[in-house]
Amino acid sequence: MPVLSFAPPAPLPSPNKNTLHRSPLCQPTRFPTRQYPARASLTTPSTPSSPPSSYPTPEKVQSPSKTAFYDVLVIGAGPAGLSLSSALGERHLTVACADPQLHNPWPNHYGVWEDEFQKVGLADCATARYDKTTIYAGHNKIVLDRPYIRVDRVKLKQRFVDRCNQARVTMIPARVTDVDHPSRQWSSIHFDDHDRNIRARVVIDCTGHALQFTNSSGNNGYQQPWAQAAYGVEAVVNGHPFETDEMLLMDFRDDHAVGDMRAASDRRPTFLYVFPSGERRGFFEETSVIAPTAVSFEELKKRLERRLEHSGIVIERVIEEEFSLIPMGGSLPQRGRVVGFGGAAGLVHPATGYMVGRTVRLAEQLAETIGRGLEQVGEDGDVARVAQMGWEVTWNVGMLRQRDFLTFGAELLGTLGMRESCAFFDAFFKLPEDLWTRFLGYELDSGGMRGMFALWFFAIADGEIRVRLLRGIVEIGGWRLIRSVLPEWVSGWQGE
Repeated sequence: MPVLSFAPPAPLPSPNKNTLHRSPLCQPTRFPTRQYPARASLTTPSTPSSPPSSYPTPEKVQSPSKTAFYDVLVIGAGPAGLSLSSALGERHLTVACADPQLHNPWPNHYGVWEDEFQKVGLADCATARYDKTTIYAGHNKIVLDRPYIRVDRVKLKQRFVDRCNQARVTMIPARVTDVDHPSRQWSSIHFDDHDRNIRARVVIDCTGHALQFTNSSGNNGYQQPWAQAAYGVEAVVNGHPFETDEMLLMDFRDDHAVGDMRAASDRRPTFLYVFPSGERRGFFEETSVIAPTAVSFEELKKRLERRLEHSGIVIERVIEEEFSLIPMGGSLPQRGRVVGFGGAAGLVHPATGYMVGRTVRLAEQLAETIGRGLEQVGEDGDVARVAQMGWEVTWNVGMLRQRDFLTFGAELLGTLGMRESCAFFDAFFKLPEDLWTRFLGYELDSGGMRGMFALWFFAIADGEIRVRLLRGIVEIGGWRLIRSVLPEWVSGWQGE
């Protein structure tokens, strides 16, 4: 059987050339980006890992029949799409995965807590491991004894590609343009290659936040997501002050901000995020705290440059730039015949923007449910029932209530200035590690646990944050927050 790999990265760009940044989405995102368009990083690895030595040409990809029939079609070959495709194929379903960028490395940088990838057997897909993770909430340095890894984008994608090959997943390097549902038993999928038209019993959208094949309009009207933006560079520098065995998760120190930048920093806090790679190289990123509208990339770049200059860091060579815009919160997709997964299901953490670890963990569970559902309905059954079973994996009542709770934290944080943000995170990381770990990992699984988190946080927060919490319960949280800490038998209806 032909083996799929993906094309080697392009040569590193010259720092003297302008770089074109293009959105990986085939349609505009569903959140306001007019002032700062969504741009992705270059598809060049910024890590010292080496890609596979052999890259078959696109012609070597398995070529499906023009009118093939599959159990499942997965649209999109990011972490969500490939992890799910391989998991479905390993359950002996006939699976196709379609993405016009199959042969390109993933553009985004990923960092995860090491234990999250250990749970799914992927901890070796890393270019760097940091024994400690640090935060500066103002000038207070917080050191977490929880290892963090920088994900090897090339190795992780190749791992999933290899699994797809072993599971005989058909890989289609083409763009899906439309999905129709002419039958209760199957859907018809159309491509930009107009000669190709395939059928699948279940279609799963893994195209990310564009929501091209799922609709996002809740029962009470569409709610715009808030956003987090980041501008970063992988660079060779003259040196830096960061410990090479520590990952800098958030640095809110703003001594570099003077004049107008000081006022802007107080209103719209941003922080520094750093992966050190030796004494003279690293990934340096300026990231905005979640807000109704994102800080512009131009402003983030200006703040990063000022911050690095203040620290005596001189960039000698830019290897890669990254522009990241992440929608957080807002309406969830409606539960239709096309099942959403990953960003297309709104799985991004509404307070942190993290999603990769959780998505990879859920892929196995969703694949098991889809396989079981197809077996239950049989060849002539209504596959809409299987789609609903799939949606129940990602957004059951417990997950919905947890999302309400996390969204309250995110929206409260989005109202805070710089000093209050520092006080917020200083209190957050004083919580017992099990509690803050569960919050970050989307694992506050019960109303009782969420209630305990809220009470503990209130008890250790300073007076100003307590006042903001009490006001937020009324002005932001309301009934959604209250029901999130109640038992599910009290708050178990699905109304959104």
